[in-house]
Amino acid sequence: MTTTERLALLGGVSAIEQPLPHEVWPPPADEAELSELAEQRNTDISIKGNSGPIGRLEADFLAFLNDRLPNDGSPDAGSPNGRLPNGGARFAITFNSGTSALLAAYFALGVREGVDVVGPSLTYHAALSPVFALRGDVVLADIDPDTRGLDPKALQTALTEHTKVITVVHQWGHPCDMDAILRIAERHELRVLEDCSHAHGSRYKGKPVGTFGDAGVFSLQANKAVYAGEGGILVTSDPQVHDRATLLGHYRDRSRDAVLDEDLRAHWVTGFGLKLRMSPFNAIVARHALAAFPAREEARHRCLRYFGEQLADVTYLEPVHVADHVDMGAWYGYKPLYRPEALGGVPRSVLIEALRAEGMEVGAPSGPRLSTLPLYARPENPLFPGTPKTGAVPETGSHAEYVERHALSLPTFTNWPEDTTLIDQYAEAFRKVGRHRDALVRYAADPTR
Repeated sequence: MTTTERLALLGGVSAIEQPLPHEVWPPPADEAELSELAEQRNTDISIKGNSGPIGRLEADFLAFLNDRLPNDGSPDAGSPNGRLPNGGARFAITFNSGTSALLAAYFALGVREGVDVVGPSLTYHAALSPVFALRGDVVLADIDPDTRGLDPKALQTALTEHTKVITVVHQWGHPCDMDAILRIAERHELRVLEDCSHAHGSRYKGKPVGTFGDAGVFSLQANKAVYAGEGGILVTSDPQVHDRATLLGHYRDRSRDAVLDEDLRAHWVTGFGLKLRMSPFNAIVARHALAAFPAREEARHRCLRYFGEQLADVTYLEPVHVADHVDMGAWYGYKPLYRPEALGGVPRSVLIEALRAEGMEVGAPSGPRLSTLPLYARPENPLFPGTPKTGAVPETGSHAEYVERHALSLPTFTNWPEDTTLIDQYAEAFRKVGRHRDALVRYAADPTR
């Protein structure tokens, strides 16, 4: 056997030639972005309400969402809970992080002591952890194996007499089953918060995510497709949600000028005591990322559709499923599932070791099930000692456990068509490992390796 064909793990030549890293993100700034940052430095580095680049970012983001409505969608006043029947959003509020925006959203939706929030058991911890800062409690529900987001049937079972909010996370960019979730919310008179941190640009049946619930939050952290470095943005069409969220993180000018409710506006000098505002520098970075997003989105879609096609004959992988009625928007990594039974039962850790030896940038997704983390599992709120909470028990045999144990995390290829050569080499590395299944099984069984 030639060294080219032998597994690199066992002394062969790597299938992938390009040195790491393969996903370089965020991309470097162009001259226009750098020039605007420099100009802002010499103009004003303070934060005054939503003036300057902060206000422009909020307006741009609303336009971005509303421009993605179906052709027959015309936002209007809609229902009394503030949701717009045709999609869209009326208000956008920037924050210094997606987590801060989620905290403001939970506060605005009425989370407090004695309130339960139901959310998915497999997601990034910050999607639900701000609930504990408000003395609320979290109830975890299993995920849908197709969407990787909240399973409506599991949601229905998880509801308690104290449930007030449902948190929907469009995990890795795939929208949840919003029709079924909204039916449950309406039947039980519950509020809906959409965490769209992975899902910039994603659509469900033609409508953009973030416009279905009572509030939507988008992280703008550096790894996101639309990035600020650190930042977050909350969108809503509910004036009360807008006013309460604004007052939680924006005192003085912003609250004085933007809060609509007269009684709430009385707090404008102090807000509700926190300062969670975005820097104008972050807003400039985010505006440029947002302007570049449509072209990058199209390139990602081309790359990752091509990647999925190349992996179709790799029997030990389940390529990422994208339903016909959704749009993956930004994607957020490529996360296929490993089928160990098709590779002789080789553990995922050994598969990853073999793929890395072939030159691949690959790992397991970083977020464990929330029920395995002390913040969620222990029966006391660590922020308020002596305050009990339910405490989540790690579930076995769930869809969340299966995805947690079998998912692989691969790069979000963005450069089309330049990345096709690299994608072809990734696909060949997967096939090469499959061709040498028996050698890998022997390697995995050798305790002295």
